[in-house]
Amino acid sequence: MRAARTPVAGAVRRGTAAVFAAVLLAAGGAGCGGSDEPGDRTITLPPLPSTEKTSAAPPTGVVYKLSGDLCEKADQAPFADLYPTEDDKRLASTEKLCVTRRTSPDKSISLTIDADLLPTESAAKLFVETGRRLAKRPYTDVDGAGADAYWDGDKDDVKLTSYHGNLVLEVQAAVNVADGMPKDVVQRLVRVAEGTYAKLAP
Repeated sequence: MRAARTPVAGAVRRGTAAVFAAVLLAAGGAGCGGSDEPGDRTITLPPLPSTEKTSAAPPTGVVYKLSGDLCEKADQAPFADLYPTEDDKRLASTEKLCVTRRTSPDKSISLTIDADLLPTESAAKLFVETGRRLAKRPYTDVDGAGADAYWDGDKDDVKLTSYHGNLVLEVQAAVNVADGMPKDVVQRLVRVAEGTYAKLAP
């Protein structure tokens, strides 16, 4: 059995840092989101019931504080039915980053849950909006996972980004193309984000 392609923790952090740097520079006037040329590797996944852009949620006043092991707190249950076993040794496990692999008898999937604490809710909103503007892959807005949630991806890598209060969550699934991505991966990532926000809530 081949291991799923696993996002490298350092690369994840560097990507997040790049977006945050853009936020700090207030990169106003950046081009509209999504590439006009999706390319051959873009995967078409079923949308959630609402295909319209998610409206900005009113301020929640929730102030998150992170501590302990994110892998122990993150909600992996939405993938447990397809991939019941988690590897004993996680690739990354800190208070802000969880990179782990789940397997079934014939396939595997890598999950990355990246949590970023921002000083305020407005900073978290700007972080996500800037990431959308700078996205290198076509993206689709979705409802049900925090505020301003959107996903982008291809046949072996799908990521959901959203925020709630001052917390930004980037939840990513990666597989070998031969194993195939679950057709409802976006809905499962939405449920991971919802559950993780709930578990991390102060």
